[in-house]
Amino acid sequence: MKKKMTIFCLLVCCLGIIAGCSPIYGVKYDYNRQIDFSMYNTDDWMPAPDKAVINDLVIDRIKKAVDSELSAKGLKKTSQDPDFLIAEHIGKKDKNEADRWGYGYYGPILVYRGGFWGVDDVSAYHYEEGVLILDFIDAGTKKLFWRGIAKAHVQNIDTPEKSEKLINEAVKKILEKYPPPIK
Repeated sequence: MKKKMTIFCLLVCCLGIIAGCSPIYGVKYDYNRQIDFSMYNTDDWMPAPDKAVINDLVIDRIKKAVDSELSAKGLKKTSQDPDFLIAEHIGKKDKNEADRWGYGYYGPILVYRGGFWGVDDVSAYHYEEGVLILDFIDAGTKKLFWRGIAKAHVQNIDTPEKSEKLINEAVKKILEKYPPPIK
């Protein structure tokens, strides 16, 4: 029995680690706390600016994912006098990270740490970070009333299937708490 319980605990732990390895991070949202979100039932997309450098395939995937999530929340898409408009912003940039491990294997660096001298090692890695921002704008006043943001590691997104999966996950996480709870 003890062996079965140990195996069960290890499986649960492994599943938790795997679930926590999502490439999506930095999910945030902000909104106007004075707004009555129950008045926003229909939506439409804002047109992209003429000078925008966009990948139409990615934009179509984002729109499809957002439309699906909002539809599941009971909102309706319409081009006839929508309650609010949606604008998407995407970007990508190169990032570098460095970690100090506190011990070294290759070519030691002598450092002073907490009252003693020791060997230290620093590792660095490079990655691409993508950002997706969704803005919800009141169609009448043209004022932003809700914004959601998600970041993701995107360097290994090299197929349409991976792109769609990442976008769906990011949109789901961004819209998870939309509309905000009524207080």
